[in-house]
Amino acid sequence: MSFRKLLPNRREAMILAILLHGEKYGREIRNLYEERTKLGLPIGSLYVTLDRMEDPERGGNRRKYYTLSASGLKSLNLLREAMDSTRRREQAVPVN
Repeated sequence: MSFRKLLPNRREAMILAILLHGEKYGREIRNLYEERTKLGLPIGSLYVTLDRMEDPERGGNRRKYYTLSASGLKSLNLLREAMDSTRRREQAVPVN
């Protein structure tokens, strides 16, 4: 698997960051996402993203609570490292 596939996209990264603060159900995630990003997120789009991120072996209740898994934390940390590396490279380039 490529390094790039391990990195979450922007929406996934924000969802993972929201879940750092404990389990949430879908509508809570959407409300916090919109509050933090100032961007609208249709509830259907959120659930498509959550389904893509979810562990396929997990069973489900009617109302699902989502938590940050070990692999989600790893993805978030990889993204943070990649962003830090990019920032360091940009700062190292002299400006004329």
